[in-house]
Amino acid sequence: MKTSEYMPTDMQYKDGLRKDKIINDLIIETLKEGNVEKALEYLEANNARIEKALED
Repeated sequence: MKTSEYMPTDMQYKDGLRKDKIINDLIIETLKEGNVEKALEYLEANNARIEKALED
């Protein structure tokens, strides 16, 4: 199989960036509010999403 078959399309790439942006915004906001525990929850959830995607 060609390497290009494993490359995400531009749309998939941008969708991934949008999800990352949403998570980053949530983390930034919770840290500004001083809610470190909630920020850690968001980071752990995002990490789980990334790990699952890497397994596929």
